[in-house]
Amino acid sequence: MSNIFDNGGLETFKFSLLTLQDGIYKHSQFITDYVETANIKIDFEQNIITGADFEIKHLSEINYLKDLIKPWYCLTVNGFTYEIPLGNYMLLSPTKNLNTGEISRSISGYDLLMALEQDKTLVSQTFSEGTNVVSAIESLLSSVGTWVIYNIEPSNETLSEDVSYELGRSKLFIINSLLNMINYYPLWVTGNGVFKGIPWSPTPNIAHIFQDNNRSLYEDDIDLDVDYSDGYNIVKIIVNQLQEDTEPLEATLSMEDEGLQNHPFSYTSIGRYVTKIFQSEAVSQDYVDLRARRELRKMLELEEAINYKHAYVTPRLNDGIPWQGDAYRFKNTNLGLDYIYKIIKQSYKLETGVSVKSIIRRVKLYV
Repeated sequence: MSNIFDNGGLETFKFSLLTLQDGIYKHSQFITDYVETANIKIDFEQNIITGADFEIKHLSEINYLKDLIKPWYCLTVNGFTYEIPLGNYMLLSPTKNLNTGEISRSISGYDLLMALEQDKTLVSQTFSEGTNVVSAIESLLSSVGTWVIYNIEPSNETLSEDVSYELGRSKLFIINSLLNMINYYPLWVTGNGVFKGIPWSPTPNIAHIFQDNNRSLYEDDIDLDVDYSDGYNIVKIIVNQLQEDTEPLEATLSMEDEGLQNHPFSYTSIGRYVTKIFQSEAVSQDYVDLRARRELRKMLELEEAINYKHAYVTPRLNDGIPWQGDAYRFKNTNLGLDYIYKIIKQSYKLETGVSVKSIIRRVKLYV
């Protein structure tokens, strides 16, 4: 848990320039004195999850085509400074500005998923029946460049049939498709620039508990939204088999099947089905069934969202970027809230007294 943040401390930021040396990215120099403003945006609903904007004084040593900028959040508590990495950012669209005789650059940065999105297949890509799915993903990542570092949790699952992707597909698309087959979260990049993949879990990781007391760490201005416009109460997963005379794999799951008949949007409550159909690929019937459960649980995140501002927190002192599956426990007596909420979006300026604007969605855990 992120309890080092509860009592406050001295916040500062520093910025490292990473250059490609002998095929890997290494620290070249700190450019903190050149960074005038910076902010970070995180959106787990996008393929490229993390982005950053920098305003930087002109520095001839930066190669905008291949260098990376790595921001650090630094918190000094009781004389000890924690240095927490906030991602490695590719530099795109560096606009040169001239203001009162000084040259600066306005730079849009994106996490390393952008490299996978830009790297597209020049021929169709086929993976044979029996191929270990995680091994296929690791092979794709290694093919991007020698600088790529990844940590994909191992799995014994193999493809139940040949799987092909048409030419022109990005490697990010193919990797996320393969991860989806074995019910992993989509790929993301950690604060240290490591590509990471882990299995989906119905139980989120609680990254911090926001209390409504003298350690609340959040501001009073809170927006609570409830929206059922995209809701559904039954899912159908269909996997079309390529082999002739083979029945498709499929799974159907309703709220009642999951013991959610008391949910306000269940068939029991509203007297009708609202159906969501997913065309999918999967390695086995077990994974089709798990995908159905995952999609039904995702619907439970749609109904209640909180938009609020809070102090910067992280549960991992070696990684300042939230992970897939991270959540907050949010308490507010006036609103009658004491629930778990999944992190959806965040944005903040990298400045002392940082205020993080977060959108989180309620996760309802039912037995």
